[in-house]
Amino acid sequence: MKNVVRSLVRSLLVAALLVCGFFSGCSSSQKKANVPVSVDTKKGDASNLRPYQEKVLPNGLTILYVLDNSLPYVSYSMLFKTGATADPTAYPGLSLFVSEMLDKGTAKRNATEIAESLGRIGADFSTSVTSDYSMVSASSLSMHADRLLSDMVEIVTAPAFSDNEVTRMRKQILAAIQKRVDNPDSFADTAWEDFLYETHPYARPTLGTTRSVEGLKRRSVIQHYIRHYRPNNAILAVTGQITPEIANKVESAFSAWEKRDLAKVTYPAFPSIDKIQIRIVDSPSLGQAQIRMGHKGIQRKNDDFVPLRVSNTILGGAFASRLMDRIRKQLGLTYGINSGFDARLDYGPFEISTFTKTESVGQAIKETLEVLRKYRETGATEEEVSRTKGYLKGMFPTSIETAEKFSFNLLLLRLYGIPDSYLSTYLRQLDSVDVNDVNSMVMKYMDPSNLKILIYGNAKEILPQVQQIGVVEVKKATEFQ
Repeated sequence: MKNVVRSLVRSLLVAALLVCGFFSGCSSSQKKANVPVSVDTKKGDASNLRPYQEKVLPNGLTILYVLDNSLPYVSYSMLFKTGATADPTAYPGLSLFVSEMLDKGTAKRNATEIAESLGRIGADFSTSVTSDYSMVSASSLSMHADRLLSDMVEIVTAPAFSDNEVTRMRKQILAAIQKRVDNPDSFADTAWEDFLYETHPYARPTLGTTRSVEGLKRRSVIQHYIRHYRPNNAILAVTGQITPEIANKVESAFSAWEKRDLAKVTYPAFPSIDKIQIRIVDSPSLGQAQIRMGHKGIQRKNDDFVPLRVSNTILGGAFASRLMDRIRKQLGLTYGINSGFDARLDYGPFEISTFTKTESVGQAIKETLEVLRKYRETGATEEEVSRTKGYLKGMFPTSIETAEKFSFNLLLLRLYGIPDSYLSTYLRQLDSVDVNDVNSMVMKYMDPSNLKILIYGNAKEILPQVQQIGVVEVKKATEFQ
């Protein structure tokens, strides 16, 4: 159970890093250094970034080497270009199940032996799953680089998925699903994506459902692993004190891993929204309600990504935003409200998220919609745009201030097909954004008249408050378990 909870926390942290990474850039003060491998490719003009090298093995595995001699450590982070959207319709949660099973026994050792091996070298091992990708990471002191590499290779390329461990993991995840309803914030997120995406793969809960996890068989776990955990579906970032010997051992260790033809990923059309639709997920015991509202957002490869980020930050992407000023400071309806575009491989959501007392749900929603309407009608001011650009520039260095953060950005850029030059040109892109760009983004991507609203709370008390806002349906919280 603890492992599953940690995995969920890690997934949230990765999601947070995803936003930070893509919206950031880098300093041009880094000097070039020699990394002991040859470069096969480097995307775009990234000459002012921290030094790194890239190599592609014959089996399709892409390896990134990011040298960092500031501390005596080494880390291996492998991103698989398969996430929860690859889960079969009948088995949401399969990707997370597989990732949690990786270190629970291999062809050579059982789960206890693997844990002891990692523990002896003080290694940190973790897995995480998002809609778009899965991640496996391990780190330790550089003096243990060989042992860590050996464990990493064994865990990733030769998991056993024993019947006993599958049964144990099934029980742990089922317990986590039952407890999910006790965390209103994360439960509302799950219910929100189900409402927004309907039959689209992004609607599937990463953790799965009681029915799907109960029905998972060892055969399904193995089949999913074989299909997706392939070298030509992976990118490995090696970060830290990298010597020529380490680089050679990494490439040798993974060279025998066999590639496999990969199925082409396709996505259905985003569900259409032509009015305000409201779903209340009923939980009578809750004294306050979680609120999510929004509609179709953008794909990560969208050229409007940077100016849209400025537009959204003015609306609700920072503490000094219009939503925070009106809903929190002036009206006192919540302690926090934010908005964001979660850009993904397919169209991610535009989402406004908040919470409030049960008796003020209707007012909070009406006032939030009014802020959005006014934003479209009057647009941003020159002062707001200038202030926001300064704020985003100030945030910029933290996203790649360490070698590991920089490595993570490189992994994600490759996943989404974005040139590395995005990091080195980010500040110039921000500088070029003006008030007309910002207002154009608002009109193009934010629509207060056609959106969905998810409310998780006491339906009996909330329903009369929102019936005049839009078309309302009520569901029981148990339907999402």
